[in-house]
Amino acid sequence: MKFPLLKLNFFILIILLFFPVFSFSVGKNLSSKNDLVSGREISGSIDLSDQGQSYQTFKFRVPSDVFSVKLTLKNSPADLDIFIKRGEEIESYDYVDYLSTEENYNESILITRLSEIPLEDDIYYVDISYQHNILPQINGLKSAKIPFKLVMDFENYELKDTLLPGIPVNSELLPEKGMAAIFALKVPANTEAFRIDLYNTSSDLDLMVSCNNKMITRENNDFLRESLLGKETIIIEGSDNKNVKSGIYYIMVFDQVSNDHVAEFSILAELGREASSAILKIPRFPAISDEVQNALMATVEIIGNAGKGSGCFVSSSGYILTNWHVIEDFTGNVSENIYVAINLSNELPPEELFKAELIDYSIEKDLALLKISSGIYGNSVPVAYKFPYFTLGNADTIKLGQPVTFLGYPGIGGTGSRASISMTRGIVSGFERSNENLLIKTDAEINSGNSGGAAIDSFYELIGFPTSIIEEDAGQFGYITPVSMIPEEWFQYMGR
Repeated sequence: MKFPLLKLNFFILIILLFFPVFSFSVGKNLSSKNDLVSGREISGSIDLSDQGQSYQTFKFRVPSDVFSVKLTLKNSPADLDIFIKRGEEIESYDYVDYLSTEENYNESILITRLSEIPLEDDIYYVDISYQHNILPQINGLKSAKIPFKLVMDFENYELKDTLLPGIPVNSELLPEKGMAAIFALKVPANTEAFRIDLYNTSSDLDLMVSCNNKMITRENNDFLRESLLGKETIIIEGSDNKNVKSGIYYIMVFDQVSNDHVAEFSILAELGREASSAILKIPRFPAISDEVQNALMATVEIIGNAGKGSGCFVSSSGYILTNWHVIEDFTGNVSENIYVAINLSNELPPEELFKAELIDYSIEKDLALLKISSGIYGNSVPVAYKFPYFTLGNADTIKLGQPVTFLGYPGIGGTGSRASISMTRGIVSGFERSNENLLIKTDAEINSGNSGGAAIDSFYELIGFPTSIIEEDAGQFGYITPVSMIPEEWFQYMGR
């Protein structure tokens, strides 16, 4: 194992004092055989004998046209780890830029220009290290040597497709490609504005655009659109009554939340500011067959500027109850935009279809009343559009030990960057009164993202809203704000 820098210098000093006939090198003056070349498999070994060391060092240089690098260990019979540092050799594993220390023997690590620490045009040093204090057992016997193979693969900035105005393109992001794809759009002279729309996706995708530069990064892009939505739009206009700059615009679609699941999407370019009719259509809810389906469809996902949560339709005209903190922005005010995603399939994340406006709120009760105001693009909601909604239960009859079911969109409920609806169950575990507020305690599994969702009784009536959780060690209690806390004047809005 490598030592921290001060300890390493002290260790070298001791060796020089007591064994002056030997020299000691920590991976210095690396030979060319330690240079990693994209696509070429290289053999190595860890020597754990008295004169050996528990790591082997390699290096590689990143050219400017490379978007990502992936390092993969192969054929290792023991648990090896990967450590990477930019610009200088590794002196301590406490100070590296990237690492992979999973328990599987043959692990890999992917670094891209969009990583938390972005890939740069520079030299990188790699340690393949054995981090345990005992010799590994290989084929049933303790061994002082661990052979392995190492493969490095570069992925260049490659053009996925060329967009033609008005013609949608269906595509996907792949984990092995760094969850990013680049498209090109030729914008002719005398163009006042153009727009790029991402849609038909179940993932949280984002957009970057650069004029005449395919090597897009967070630092050099000309336009960036990132939010908690999957559907994204960038409208590019000229300034000071001038047209936009003509040329080739490169558009990068990327997923910065999930890196191990394929993300499908459609992308559409239009010359002009207006959205295409192809993306404006708002589907109607399917016919409701029973109380369970009604409850599932009446529970929505709420997306604000600062986070996501859940909400509940409480009228056919589109009124929604949720927690105030779900729609609160980073400054403590209401989010500038509030988006609503509806559940059209229990197997997929909800579809982002609507925008909502704030009707009223109570910070003290952590409640907010919203109403659907338009489609997600500002388009009108179809005439006579009806929303599924909950019947309100009687919170005064709630008793200790009563079963409660919860519906919502917790962040941990999905394997990709967005989650489908989740249902959990528990009981009423107790009550707690604070000033005029009454909270119901439950032992049910409630997580971040459940806030504002549905707590329903055995008759599928809405009795409250999951609001917060308290965790200690392995235990958890959830708190429900009962429907009895809804301000009286809100019932007039809801038509009750």
